[in-house]
Amino acid sequence: MELDRDRSWTCYPQGAALARRTFLQALAAAAAAAAGVSVSRLGFGQEGAGEPLPDFPVGGFAKGSVRLNFNENPLGPSPKAIAAVLENGLRESNRYNLIDPLIERIARHHDVPARSVFVGCGSTEFLQFAPWAFLQDGGNIVLPVPTYGWCGGVAKTMGREVVEVPLGPEGTVDVAGLKKAMTRDTRMLYVANPNNPTGAGLTLDEVASLAEALSEGAVFLVDEAYNDFLPGGKSAIDIVRRGAPVLVTRTFSKGFGLAGLRLGYAIGPDEVLDKLKNVWWGDLGINTAVHAAAPAALDDTEHVAHYVRTVDAGLEQLKSGLASKGFKPYPHRAPFFMVELGKPARPVVKALQERKVYVRDGSSWDMPTFLRVSVGTAEENESFLRTLHEIA
Repeated sequence: MELDRDRSWTCYPQGAALARRTFLQALAAAAAAAAGVSVSRLGFGQEGAGEPLPDFPVGGFAKGSVRLNFNENPLGPSPKAIAAVLENGLRESNRYNLIDPLIERIARHHDVPARSVFVGCGSTEFLQFAPWAFLQDGGNIVLPVPTYGWCGGVAKTMGREVVEVPLGPEGTVDVAGLKKAMTRDTRMLYVANPNNPTGAGLTLDEVASLAEALSEGAVFLVDEAYNDFLPGGKSAIDIVRRGAPVLVTRTFSKGFGLAGLRLGYAIGPDEVLDKLKNVWWGDLGINTAVHAAAPAALDDTEHVAHYVRTVDAGLEQLKSGLASKGFKPYPHRAPFFMVELGKPARPVVKALQERKVYVRDGSSWDMPTFLRVSVGTAEENESFLRTLHEIA
């Protein structure tokens, strides 16, 4: 498949006259949904659970803050990735990147053709563009709720129907419910695996069964931002290799610890990427530093393995500490989890922030008695537990 460099912007369903305003509204609504902000405050959608507390303090985080609110890799980037940036990532930053070597390196990593890989400024780029690609001619999107909000937010602002399927017990994804919700009008199915914010994962067999249930012409977007914690280690990229209409998104922000450098990618079959390329920015968002860092990060498998071990140990530390005080954490394996406090979480989050400890308030996901806690270092985890026990 040859990439069409003359990308006519056909993503706007109502023509160019409304394009800019509508597109910016979609991005704003999706950003709000992803961040947990009530979209009604921006003039979109229905009233949410109220205004969440700010995740970024005014003036930035104070020195010594415990930041367990963004699912970041507490270990930072691979030392090899840092060295690559210092050696090769800055010297020619006055030049535009030739992106093909990076695409080819990612393709080799997954054993797929280079034409099957699109790169972007974080995987969120693809989540915000995909509805424009696959819903521009109508149809609905089916997704679980609560989940990461970009695709649903954009679809709502486009005027498309968003069919929401509630999660099951302990935040599990209701596979049977998703299948039942899909109709001939369904053009997109979205699942984050593991799901954000609950951490529940789907097996590859469950993902494959959802792909098989798609109606003709529909696309299944599987968001694998936390792919290092997939059940059984099995990725939906295996299903892409079979030619199924599945688009898998990945990011370097989490396991590779490169959130601030912004690199993500999507892998899919030709017919899916043919539609996506009409709205894709191509390599426009890829900076020179991450172009150098990413191959080195891919090569440093031990750094990623160390991150996974850190998360697994941190989950045990955090969940044991919370359970010992009568709180109820969800049981799933991801670099974050939900914990039931048994009382409104927002005052607790505010009190934690006053003590420079940051976690997420579950009310943004209509879970007002829950916290979402990211796994940090052992010291950060202990600081959170100690502070929570002091105030709650």
